[in-house]
Amino acid sequence: MKKHLNIFIEGKLDNADFNFYSQSGAYKFNIHAVYMNGVSRHVDLQAEGEDADMVNYVEYLKTGPLSKHIELFRVEEGEFVGIDGFKSLKVHKDNFTFIQKIKKKFGK
Repeated sequence: MKKHLNIFIEGKLDNADFNFYSQSGAYKFNIHAVYMNGVSRHVDLQAEGEDADMVNYVEYLKTGPLSKHIELFRVEEGEFVGIDGFKSLKVHKDNFTFIQKIKKKFGK
């Protein structure tokens, strides 16, 4: 049976290339997913696949070689929406940091 999981991960993921890691696991376990990272230290994954594959994927993310960078790992079931493939929606941290530097410099 197919299922949809919302996976929230937080930690020191900036330099760990967690996007590539989660995408590799998605291909390995036949998971369709949308990867979103924010301007903070978190990653949101919406993942869909067969029940057994989802269990293996979550375990791969939680205990694999990049697990040492994870401080918070939460999984919630959601409504199946039919995600196709792996999509990465990354927020560019450089642009956000630049805006913060300007505001700090000019006191706004």
